[in-house]
Amino acid sequence: MLSMDVNMYLLTTLIRNASEKKNTFLNLVWKIDMINIINWRNIYLLTIPLRIVFTLSNSYIHPDEHFQSLEVLTNKILGFETNIPWEFENPAPARSYSPLYIIYGPILYFIKSLNLELSPIQIWYILRLQNCLLSWLVTDFCLYWMLPVKHERIKAVFFTSTSFVTLVFQNHLFSNSIETLLLVSTIYIVDDLRYIQEHPDLHGVKKTTSLFVLGMLVSIGVFNRITFPAFLILPGWFVLTYIVSHLPSVILLVLGFIIPSIAFVLFDTWMYQSKDFVVTPLNNLLYNVNVDNLELHGLHPLYTHVLVNLPQILGPGILSFISKRYWKTTPFLSVTSGLLFLSLIPHQELRFLIPILPLCCCCFDLTQKWVSPYLIYVWYLFNLTMSLLMGVFHQGGVVPILSYIRENELKGTQIWWHTYSPPPWLLGSHSVETTSLDGVKRYDKDYIIIDAMGSDLEQVEASLYKREEPVYLITPIASFHNFNDSRFKPVYNYTYHIDLDHLDWRNFQLGLGMYELIL
Repeated sequence: MLSMDVNMYLLTTLIRNASEKKNTFLNLVWKIDMINIINWRNIYLLTIPLRIVFTLSNSYIHPDEHFQSLEVLTNKILGFETNIPWEFENPAPARSYSPLYIIYGPILYFIKSLNLELSPIQIWYILRLQNCLLSWLVTDFCLYWMLPVKHERIKAVFFTSTSFVTLVFQNHLFSNSIETLLLVSTIYIVDDLRYIQEHPDLHGVKKTTSLFVLGMLVSIGVFNRITFPAFLILPGWFVLTYIVSHLPSVILLVLGFIIPSIAFVLFDTWMYQSKDFVVTPLNNLLYNVNVDNLELHGLHPLYTHVLVNLPQILGPGILSFISKRYWKTTPFLSVTSGLLFLSLIPHQELRFLIPILPLCCCCFDLTQKWVSPYLIYVWYLFNLTMSLLMGVFHQGGVVPILSYIRENELKGTQIWWHTYSPPPWLLGSHSVETTSLDGVKRYDKDYIIIDAMGSDLEQVEASLYKREEPVYLITPIASFHNFNDSRFKPVYNYTYHIDLDHLDWRNFQLGLGMYELIL
């Protein structure tokens, strides 16, 4: 039983500490009694259907989950008219097509080759289910075989599985979600190389295949996100020391990196139809070292990752993460490496730290005196709350309303206000134009999407009332109260939507509404 294993882990460790401090035994009994109340195994099993539920929910966490994945691929593979982001445009594209085609391409080509009549939202669900399955298999496998004893394995897998980051973020189509799988796989191999070096009886063991695979993983990781090496700088020491004692093996590591890297460069050069070789990681790096460019996306204090983002990701688990016990472990070194080097970059978003969640869970120390058994209940409450907020409600109406527009063929102009940018690929159309309020003019298109973002009310009204074709206003129900409702006809609303960027507690109301302007 999982609960018995965890109890024994706590019991043996705390008994060892009992000889050093007075009154520890009473504290031990209290902790074990509380842990017995919790059936850890059932909670873990419950996370399996929860993953599926949140995978099939409609939340929209960040525009990049659409605009750096299916907004690009559905244009190239399925022929949808979409809004290609700047990262995928010449003359200096900053994103590689290669990881996207590796992860999502097979399913999209399968759908295309069989002429399957699937709606865009169905395609979205299928690819998110794929991410869910990959996250489950890869993460659990690597954590289980990387950690030395059963109790440590159970702890890491359990806390990873019950985290909102795993339940929600990993199922979305972020490049960070792919990065998590690559990182945990890479650290698994690095830790294996370290284990061989620390056990003299294994010094003769050769890890030729592992080194080649390691090189491949690093290559894919770099072309997926240029920040990937940040997580490997400190644990990379063990790869270096292994190579020093097995010099011929460096050839396999280098080949593992170079072969896919050359393939990716050639593929991207072909995709971008460039006369020169396209090295997207280099373009990305050159773009991001310019602070003026980063300022366009938002600058943050250098302590944001450590003092803001990490506590948000771990929640109450941050209390058990603060421990000297795991400071020398490979997972902790990777976490430290990522935090240290990513904190040198002044643009710091929470999702950049998604990959370290499983590694942090490896380093939770449940035996510290300030870690109360009641903390597990706080962990459950925190992650359930965050899962519902980010996995169900956060911008949750954008995708369903786009799907509704497509299903009912509501052609005309859509003005989206106080929402995230609507991804045109979800219309599944070959006749779409996306613009801003400043660029509004007449287009010979079936669907015209005007992304008003956080524009002033007066600007939105001016754009609304000068249109002659059918016009639809899509905005949070709370924001709609700013308009003269007598001039609009309600068309559709989706209840499970919250806009955290424009909260007004004076007229707070859940939901995203679609309203037709009465001409």
